[in-house]
Amino acid sequence: MTDVNRLPVLVSLQHMCFQFANGETLLDNLTLSIDHTPTGIVGRNGRGKTILAQLITGLLLPSSGSLTRTGTVAYVAQRVEVMPEDTVADITGTAPTLAALERMANGTAQQDDFELIDDRWDLAERLRNALDSAGLDHLKTDTPADQLSGGQLARVTVIGALLAAPQLLVLDEPTNHLDSSGRAWLLQVLANWQGGLLVVSHDRQLLNTLGRIIELTPQGAQVYGGNYDTYRIHRDAEQQAAVNALEHARLERSREHRRLQKDHDSLQRNAARSRKHAQTANVDRFTKARWKGAATEIVSTVRSAHREHKHTLDTQVRQAYERIQDETPTLLALPASAVPNGRQVLTLMDVQLPWLPASRLNLHLAGPVRIAVRGPNGCGKSTLLKLLAGQSQPVSGDCCVHVPCAYIDQHLGLLDNQRSIVEQLNLLDTPLAEAELRTRLALLQLDALRVTQPAGQLSGGERLKAAMAVALWRQTPAQLLLLDEPTNHLDLESVIAFEHALQGFTGAMMLVSHDEAFIRAVKPTHVLSWENAQWHLEGA
Repeated sequence: MTDVNRLPVLVSLQHMCFQFANGETLLDNLTLSIDHTPTGIVGRNGRGKTILAQLITGLLLPSSGSLTRTGTVAYVAQRVEVMPEDTVADITGTAPTLAALERMANGTAQQDDFELIDDRWDLAERLRNALDSAGLDHLKTDTPADQLSGGQLARVTVIGALLAAPQLLVLDEPTNHLDSSGRAWLLQVLANWQGGLLVVSHDRQLLNTLGRIIELTPQGAQVYGGNYDTYRIHRDAEQQAAVNALEHARLERSREHRRLQKDHDSLQRNAARSRKHAQTANVDRFTKARWKGAATEIVSTVRSAHREHKHTLDTQVRQAYERIQDETPTLLALPASAVPNGRQVLTLMDVQLPWLPASRLNLHLAGPVRIAVRGPNGCGKSTLLKLLAGQSQPVSGDCCVHVPCAYIDQHLGLLDNQRSIVEQLNLLDTPLAEAELRTRLALLQLDALRVTQPAGQLSGGERLKAAMAVALWRQTPAQLLLLDEPTNHLDLESVIAFEHALQGFTGAMMLVSHDEAFIRAVKPTHVLSWENAQWHLEGA
């Protein structure tokens, strides 16, 4: 087995800082080494995960410190910009070389074609094989990129990075748009990858295949050996130690405060006796004044020492508190969101979905059911949720939802990005009084500033909380949640908090997600799966 400590360093960061143009510092005094150990980057949204990835790949430059690369790097961004004229060859970055190869084959080679081709004479064949193995055998090099689905585009982009054969491959949330087969393909590809690998991800299945986790925290970068599960064990142990340290610091402060108060009271009594003795003593007035001044000076000196000691104790408590990661509290629904046993939730009778007229769907669901919808990209999972939400109509058949519902997709279209959360809830006649509403939002870590600014200015995790609040705190709260990949673009802590929120939800839900850990945490009662061009409902 290779000694990890002897692996060659591909990227070295020494006291690196990154500041925005407005002077805001995001990454400060960062010192890291990236070698061939497959490494994941995790952390709350806004900690700088994508910025760090772009710094490592050279898309951004550090504001200070040094960043040294000793090998080639390929970067796959979280969002791929597609121009109208782009093809599959353009997205994979192979278009110039493929064109040169074609000119060579046609006998119309140009002067720089040999340089373009270099040693990649088999590039066309390798690209074809890569597309086929990714389940994209129907794509050609000249297929327009704007015809690709999100999952297809994600796979094509990764293929392009792999064909570049970099020494370090950097992926930013590569599983966001992949279905189960796409994820299985990616995991297999990365398992066979021989170069360095750096992944920004909230996908626990992917993170569990890696050998190192780097967490970005307010205190800097914390490095953990092992996969995600190992990281969580160490991190949870550190958090418990931090909680214990905070409790100890608070107890120590309380004990010291009582001791200092006793010392202060004793000092005051002694000082009073000294001043009284000086006043009644048979000495000259200059000596009396000197004695009184000495007593006052002692009191002043001790008070100053006490203040300094209290400040030190407060600082220790504050530092202990800062080592504790904030946990997002569970979102609590209103009582009216509950669905009693036996209450009919939805009925589908011989429903033919748009784009899938050959299949017919029959569902009769009652009570607080939880249905996980499974199937490959393009089988109609999102279409089904939009149908239930009333955003589309069936080709034929009857679709009836018997309870109030809310459709929450990964783009959170439920929110009006131009209005604040408070505005939107007031327009929906929330039964919560203004004070209670703001208190509930504050418990969701949505402070006075965030609840009054347009929802479009909030982070991904904050917008998800806002969408849930809009769905569950309006006059007629949702009793059926339709969740379409809601955890995409969330950090891991927000995903886990969202899982806890859904575990406490007493209504019904139907969810589409390719995150198996998320589905298991929500504990579905049924699974609706697409198999052999038909829908099948089974108990979980």
